[in-house]
Amino acid sequence: MRRPGAHLLALALLGAACAAPQGPGSPPPIGGAPAPAPPLPHQAPQSQDPFAPPDRSQAPWSQTPVRLLGVGEVEAGAAADGVSWRIGTARGTVWAWRPAAYRARDAGTCVYLHGYFTNVDQAVADHRLADQFAASGRNALFIVAEAPAWNGEEGVWPDLEELLSETFRRIGLKPPPGPVVVMGHSGAFRPILSWLSHPKLEEILLLDGLYRGEAQLRGWLLGGGAAGGHGAPRPRRLVLVSDETLPAAEALAASVPGALSLPVVPPPDGGLDGPARSARMVHLKSQHAHMAIVESGEVLPVLLRSSHLAPLR
Repeated sequence: MRRPGAHLLALALLGAACAAPQGPGSPPPIGGAPAPAPPLPHQAPQSQDPFAPPDRSQAPWSQTPVRLLGVGEVEAGAAADGVSWRIGTARGTVWAWRPAAYRARDAGTCVYLHGYFTNVDQAVADHRLADQFAASGRNALFIVAEAPAWNGEEGVWPDLEELLSETFRRIGLKPPPGPVVVMGHSGAFRPILSWLSHPKLEEILLLDGLYRGEAQLRGWLLGGGAAGGHGAPRPRRLVLVSDETLPAAEALAASVPGALSLPVVPPPDGGLDGPARSARMVHLKSQHAHMAIVESGEVLPVLLRSSHLAPLR
């Protein structure tokens, strides 16, 4: 069963694809403006303008309360047997997590971006991100950054390097030498498209977010390799999980030589093995609904376990 409001998310993202301004990270709009969705029960009527300021008190917005941080404030804590940090920046809260068995010498970096109708702190709590990162068993510094929460919100971190530099400076750690992996859900495709030129971006795990940008992602994937720790290029990799974005994901996979498509996401105790682990592009048709992809705890660990990030030992 789909979570109430999931169809609103699809319409909102379609509105973004139609109305978003053109630019280096925004391909030409397609189609016409979508008709507004009827209000859900107990929900205020939606504005006719998809870019009107949102009413965050209405579903499907997360209602989890959070304490705001001042710019430069760092709140250290513990989560899932690891160390966590909440960092106040001029671009909103950044949350970082390091597993207990972290090894700096071969660690990587995983940046996670939430979708619409939530923020960093709410996504961390509502989607149990620390537990999901821990379940992956990856040797990485995990960073959760603010992303657009609705159509009218601009990209919060237009420069990936700025986000990485700010995070490591605030928590006093050196950037690890391993791969940079970006994982994003739904509307997170918007900032991801603006980050494709980062030289160390090696892998993208896109969770039901292929609402546009197919040509850009294909160009990035086939355009070369990411700069490795010793200057040697490493092959780029794209993993798509699709539910609402199934037609677009199938079309992109069909256009990439050697892409592999799977009918389901492997079980939580498994991963992508054999050709699926080595393929440059993998598309997985999800048996989980749009929000369950990030809420169930059964998808993120599987994808991270099969990523370029090294395992903990």
